[in-house]
Amino acid sequence: MEPETRRTIRHSLSSLPVPVLQDLPESFEKIGDILVIHLKSHHTPFESEIGEAYKRAFGVQTVLRKGRIHGEYRIPDFKIIAGTETMTIHKENNILYHLDLSKVMFCSGNIHERIRVSTFPRDEEVVDMFAGIGYFTLPIAKYCHSRVQALEKNEHAYHFLCENVALNRVTHLVTPHLTDCNEYEGSADRVIMGHPKAHTYLEKAFTLVDRGVLVYHEFVPEGRIDRATERLADTAGKIGKEITIEGMRRIKKYSPGVWHIVFDVSVR
Repeated sequence: MEPETRRTIRHSLSSLPVPVLQDLPESFEKIGDILVIHLKSHHTPFESEIGEAYKRAFGVQTVLRKGRIHGEYRIPDFKIIAGTETMTIHKENNILYHLDLSKVMFCSGNIHERIRVSTFPRDEEVVDMFAGIGYFTLPIAKYCHSRVQALEKNEHAYHFLCENVALNRVTHLVTPHLTDCNEYEGSADRVIMGHPKAHTYLEKAFTLVDRGVLVYHEFVPEGRIDRATERLADTAGKIGKEITIEGMRRIKKYSPGVWHIVFDVSVR
């Protein structure tokens, strides 16, 4: 947070109890014109005042109190503490993401991976198994000019996926599918597996790529990289494929002792 922004917020909240004032959130996510902040339990009696102060200081239309992400569809449990609107357009890497934060998630911490996928080889056939609103589909289509089969079974996410494909003018490159990725039949040069439970879909992913690359995400406990590589090797061996781990990157800390890691896996 910029020093001037911090001073503005503290000045407007100067009537709050000192322990609360000294423990105001420093970190935040700005998604379009919506701000997401994490509040502790002792902030709760003052959450409306805090929300309004952050809303004015950051010049946003809404402030959300961060909660957990729930269920198979990764739905955010956020509370409005200032403003009313949860729908916004977020711009990143010259890509527009239209979304409703009451229905679908957006993880700012994955920005470097979203930028990285925009540097993949051009003109590939790509399957994005968990496309969401287009997190990886859109940069791959826009910058790599690859043809992407974007699979998504959450109707809310699929709605925004279709809107974002049109918004970013890549309708000629992206085909959205409202489907469970296990039901999809096809083939690809590259398969994107950006989901916390991607390991449960590895066998399906290997059937989609004969010779090519899996971009495989896993949430890995500290010191257990071998768990992910063993899963990849075991599944590949089961269906008669050979693999080479071409690269591995830590994307972010997911929770204490757990890392979000992505692997580039060559398949032959």
